[in-house]
Amino acid sequence: MAKKTTETTAETETKVAVSTYTREQICSSERFRNDRDILAALLEEKRPYTLSEIEETVKKFKENKVTEKINGGGK
Repeated sequence: MAKKTTETTAETETKVAVSTYTREQICSSERFRNDRDILAALLEEKRPYTLSEIEETVKKFKENKVTEKINGGGK
């Protein structure tokens, strides 16, 4: 990861370059091949995502409790 640093008068400020990816890049990657369907459904088409955002999206989806309501069922 690229790292940029700039100095201020009292402190040192560090800026880190973070890579972002499109939904298309993410869904075609080998890294997320097991979660492609989840990501294709949840990610917005034009928005860029960081790896941490992608991983958090998958994690939250998989942790959701399954509820069964089919055609008004479960009453």
